Amino acid sequence: MIYPSGRAVWAAAAGAVPAFLVALALPSLWYLGLLWICLLLAFLAVDAAAGRGRKSLAASLHAPPQVGVGGQFTVHVAARLSSRTPTLEARVGHDERLAPIGGTGGPLAATKDGGSLDLRFQALRRGIASFDRLWLRWRGPFGLVWNQVVLPMESKVAVLPDVRSARDQAITLLQRNALPDGHAQRRAGQGREFEAL
Repeated sequence: MIYPSGRAVWAAAAGAVPAFLVALALPSLWYLGLLWICLLLAFLAVDAAAGRGRKSLAASLHAPPQVGVGGQFTVHVAARLSSRTPTLEARVGHDERLAPIGGTGGPLAATKDGGSLDLRFQALRRGIASFDRLWLRWRGPFGLVWNQVVLPMESKVAVLPDVRSARDQAITLLQRNALPDGHAQRRAGQGREFEAL
């Protein structure tokens, strides 16, 4: 999908005032005021044609296979576009079992082979949470047009009950006879005084 950027909208708005003044000052040559709009449309067409690169786009989304309820995790988005683009932005689509921490997208940080973005999420409910879509967009060479692609993703995260605290307590209970250096403590104390006699 192609749509104009904010720069194109401001350029069109800036050209409207001189076009109106030309039409007001020279009523017989009112059509000269439309030259700015025609020139802007030509630049938009060139920018849209030069910024296309869907076939050279490669993107991936990596999430952990499972996480506990209430746990936070990082989703790694990586994308590569063969043409040199100054900005490549991404947004991730997710279901209601996950809550984003700090947003679901943003600009990709430049890497040697494209760009990457790390997003934080928190698991809210049990079940199979999914990341189903990845939106990518980039500007054309003039910055007048956004090129956007929606890629289907099949990344799933199993949200399981959080048993981390119970597991930590069980390990503590089972190892209370162990010393910090890993050696077993001799049977002394804790009701074993009779054995010492």
